[in-house]
Amino acid sequence: MDTDIIQVVDTVSTAKDMEREIIFEAIESAIASATKKKYTEDIDVKVRIDRQTGDYKTYRRWFVFADDSRELEEPDFELRVIDAVEIDASAKAGEYVEQEIESIDFDRI
Repeated sequence: MDTDIIQVVDTVSTAKDMEREIIFEAIESAIASATKKKYTEDIDVKVRIDRQTGDYKTYRRWFVFADDSRELEEPDFELRVIDAVEIDASAKAGEYVEQEIESIDFDRI
């Protein structure tokens, strides 16, 4: 359990009279931005924080296109179904496929 995140959310929510969800989303965005800096290539990162425990997981994600679709314009952000199913067997065109990656420490943000 990462109680630090919950404490930050509760403190800021009370002090600034803000909804907790807005603060959670801002922290998720900050963790995602900090995670991107660890990589040499440009990647799409999604962070999900458990609103009850404060635990979080970090994912690299790609948008999935049909196998017969156009040439991928941004290969760091896009995959064809044939490649996406190697990451997630249920991958479908028009959706995102995600692969869990190492999370950075919240304390380092």
